[in-house]
Amino acid sequence: MPQVPLQIQAREQVALKVQSRQEQGKGPVGQIRRLRGQLPGVIYGHNQPAESFKTDAHGLELILSKGGQNAIILIEHEEPDRAPEQALIRDIQYHKVRGDVLHLDLLRIDPSETLRANVPILTEGEPEGVRNEGGALQQALTSIEMECVVSEMPSAMVIDISSLVIGDSLHVSDLVEQEPRITTDPDRTIVNVLAPRLITEEEEAEEVEGEEGEGEEGEEGGEGEEGVEGGEGGEGGEE
Repeated sequence: MPQVPLQIQAREQVALKVQSRQEQGKGPVGQIRRLRGQLPGVIYGHNQPAESFKTDAHGLELILSKGGQNAIILIEHEEPDRAPEQALIRDIQYHKVRGDVLHLDLLRIDPSETLRANVPILTEGEPEGVRNEGGALQQALTSIEMECVVSEMPSAMVIDISSLVIGDSLHVSDLVEQEPRITTDPDRTIVNVLAPRLITEEEEAEEVEGEEGEGEEGEEGGEGEEGVEGGEGGEGGEE
């Protein structure tokens, strides 16, 4: 199959101002959300104790709306004597009904360290086999593992699949030559272009048989009605 074009999207860096948080427990934490427009979070990692923080809810939602989930977060502490830290978003808890953010987990990083992480796979273009041949696209893998220096970790990997025809399968091994930092199993399938589903002879025979059966039932019903009408007519003649 043809080699698909591959693009690497660089990971951006965004600043997030935080304050130390003493509020603990559902009640006090709920109050800082409702009354102060702040969101709670925790930062941990690098053999340092976990720290509770709070941050402006609107500012965080703005960061997330611009793809901040995959950005390097530059944590700016309220205390002037504390140097900024770099982190990745490890987990976001959302409200089950409203969908707004409830809590944020951040993982400290050293931008010079090597890290393994999952990078989202984004597809670009409509496969030729779907566009012109009536096929169907099946995506089996939505992220791919990479190992590299944190500061060079991509935010996403974009593959152009517009040249794929029916029967083509794109595997991880097809990307490794272009991106050797990939550590996912090379045999894993990323996307398939499937042929249109064809009705088998057996299914076609069953369909015809079903139609014939419906026709016979209709004929029997008609004869029964005629017999009844005839009987009623005969009774009327005797009277």
